[in-house]
Amino acid sequence: MALTSLKQRFGTFWFYVLLALAMTASFGAGFYLKGWKIDTQSERLAMLEHSLGNLKSENEDLVKRLNILGIELEVSRLANEKSQQTIQEEIEAQIELRRELSFYQKVMAPELDQEGFVIDSFEVTETNSENYFRYALILMQHDKRRDKVKGNVTVTLIGSQNGKPAKHELTSLIPESSEFLVFNFRYFEVLKGEFRLPPGFLPERVQVESVLSEAKWGKRNLERTFAWQPHPENTAVDNT
Repeated sequence: MALTSLKQRFGTFWFYVLLALAMTASFGAGFYLKGWKIDTQSERLAMLEHSLGNLKSENEDLVKRLNILGIELEVSRLANEKSQQTIQEEIEAQIELRRELSFYQKVMAPELDQEGFVIDSFEVTETNSENYFRYALILMQHDKRRDKVKGNVTVTLIGSQNGKPAKHELTSLIPESSEFLVFNFRYFEVLKGEFRLPPGFLPERVQVESVLSEAKWGKRNLERTFAWQPHPENTAVDNT
């Protein structure tokens, strides 16, 4: 209805001229929009390809880093296994040496062994304070028996006081100490602390006597005497 009205208004000739111009403009606009859309998609595609290239490069870097980390981890694992193997071999060697020591000790000095329980050593270390010392009493098991060992120890310092024979219980020289030093261990234990010698007392030897709390260990009492040989403050004492 509208086209007929336009045809009557402008005439047949101008009507078709205007119609042709409108169609040409419409085709031109469509072509332009299509080209613009293609250009936009091309730019977007180029950006995506660039991003993809960056991602591929980053992925390659990550793969390289993972490979390097994997190699480092494997080297660390092998080194750790080697270290553990070395430690295990050293432990086994020490165990074997202690077994041999236990055997010879039973043959040469059976009074020093209590069915595998041994008073291993008593170490004394000087301090920077006058007449103050640190002690470390090492108890251990030599045999394959691995039950817990329980009991107490009496440590006596024997020497002279102002030129006369004298002795002092270690616990009496330790502030707030009980009557005995108590032990309860499997494999070994180090009883250690600090004490003060009475003025004028010169120790010569240390007597250590242990009493086991369980009779199943057979001989319940064990005694050992050590010479008084204090180490200087800066001397490292092996308490293991």
